[in-house]
Amino acid sequence: MATSNKKPSNKPEGIPPSGLPLFYKQPIPLDSLRHATSSVIHKNNFPFAKNVNSIPLNTIEFIEASKTYPIVFTVGENPLPVAIVGLEQENYFINPDNSWRQGTYLPAYVRQYPFIFMEHTKEKKFFLCVDEAAESFSNTQKDGASKLYNDNGEATEFTNNALKFCTSFYQHHIITSGFCADLQEHKLLQPYSSEVVLSSGRKAQLSGFQMIDEKALNALPNKAYLALRDKGWIPFIYFTLASISNWKNLADIEAKQDN
Repeated sequence: MATSNKKPSNKPEGIPPSGLPLFYKQPIPLDSLRHATSSVIHKNNFPFAKNVNSIPLNTIEFIEASKTYPIVFTVGENPLPVAIVGLEQENYFINPDNSWRQGTYLPAYVRQYPFIFMEHTKEKKFFLCVDEAAESFSNTQKDGASKLYNDNGEATEFTNNALKFCTSFYQHHIITSGFCADLQEHKLLQPYSSEVVLSSGRKAQLSGFQMIDEKALNALPNKAYLALRDKGWIPFIYFTLASISNWKNLADIEAKQDN
């Protein structure tokens, strides 16, 4: 349904051993025959995001995300930004009824589920896929669910909106990849690790991610700083630095949950 010659995403920290994108277990390209009677229930319910402590972000999300989450970067050859949502393998922003914590930003990566763009290796094309293992997916029409195709085999408005959303997400991913590549080129990302004592007395080791080094940023030659400014990266950098204060927010949420 959509094609490109670029890869849709780097593997964020916490990707399953299978190599599938975070949350996805059985992503299948949408097909008017296979999914002729399929439907997806769309509601404020996110059980699939419970047992993670980081979620991928795009730079366009930094303004809102930085109000709630620490924003850090994955390690590896192609780092990408993630929002930290817990101090252990638990998402503090999922309520007992599986809704998202009210008044906090809901990352686009979560909102696009169970849809995603994935590359067909042999054809070198991207296809809009749906995770057939998702609780919200059904092979039949269910009450309150949206069909993927109408009786004429045409994509429904719901499916077309999912396509538009995933297209936008991918386009912003490309911008985000460029931002991260420049941070890496100027050696602005530094590995970070820390040990946190939880309210229960347990110790949590935080590691496996990177943060922007403010000293390295301030030491940049004028030419390099201006190059980052001309690309529009400076606001993203400062939103990331400002988000550091949200580590305390996570500790406060953890303390309340443990009581």
